[in-house]
Amino acid sequence: MLRHILQGLFSFWLFGSFLHALGCMGKGHQLYEALMKNCQMTEKDRDFTGGVNMEKIIRALHLIHDYVQKDENGNIESKNRVLRDISVDIEAGSFVVLLGHNGSGKSTLARHLNALLQPTEGTVWINGHDTKEQREWLEIRKTAGMVFQNPDNQIIASVVEEDVAFGPENMGVPTEEIWQRVAKSLESVDMAAYRYHSPNKLSGGQKQRIAIAGIMAMRPSCMVLDEATAMLDPSGRREVLEAVHRLNKEDKVTVILITHHMDEAVDADRVLVMDQGQIAMDGTPKEVFSRVEELQKLELDVPQITELAWQLKQQGMPFSDGILTQEQFIHELEQILQPGGKGTEHVADSI
Repeated sequence: MLRHILQGLFSFWLFGSFLHALGCMGKGHQLYEALMKNCQMTEKDRDFTGGVNMEKIIRALHLIHDYVQKDENGNIESKNRVLRDISVDIEAGSFVVLLGHNGSGKSTLARHLNALLQPTEGTVWINGHDTKEQREWLEIRKTAGMVFQNPDNQIIASVVEEDVAFGPENMGVPTEEIWQRVAKSLESVDMAAYRYHSPNKLSGGQKQRIAIAGIMAMRPSCMVLDEATAMLDPSGRREVLEAVHRLNKEDKVTVILITHHMDEAVDADRVLVMDQGQIAMDGTPKEVFSRVEELQKLELDVPQITELAWQLKQQGMPFSDGILTQEQFIHELEQILQPGGKGTEHVADSI
């Protein structure tokens, strides 16, 4: 009985490193500088640069990015540093959510993950390929597909199957294999029934799933979604997230999801929080969302149920930190409200 009441209440409340350096150096003084820099690296740096580790599909080391504005003569008028010395790696097959307020640098970082941007300083490797090397860009973009905020910017054909086929066709995939990939990709996002439909007649969530299918038809190992649910209603968001989680679990596609919706991070393997061009937090959803006050200082929210539990804890009820789901909340509240349970004396004042 109590569980039903609580559910009702909740519903209402809503290099390689060193070898890479050696291979790239042609002059004696450059080699010396590379040697000295390697000697000065921290142990954390050595972990990032100890050769190509295929378990780490994405690696960034001391990544810096400046947006530079030049006049008509090519002279620099202004320089804005957006990414500041970021070192991070992403495990193959993981689901990572990237959070941050507007201007924190998260979208700029996303564009480094498939070589749309190149580092001003530092290095980014995608499956061992250096994003600064233009000859590597094709392989990088085969590895890491990008899904943007507005699906209309990625849909170019008048029939769904033709749109999904566009990527592999331009990669030179044989025709028979293209249509096999189209069928599988549409099935993976639960859009096979719309294969012969016009994308223009689909909902926002359906269009975004078609955009994802188009990326999946190119067989990437990694997918970067840059606020891909921002323009969708709750139903569309749910459709897209279900499709992405399914690809991650069943096809082992690495997912990097950039979002403003805190609840989309709850089921992630890892959450990165950006602020002023740097990684401010890095941990599991429970670890990150346990730091409510720190997140608030960064102008970020937490999932609603996490905030409710935190507010009640501030009033004396002994909730755990980092409660992420309604089920966890109800379970703990039941324990608190049991006869003799700690915190019972605060219930009347807290609810």
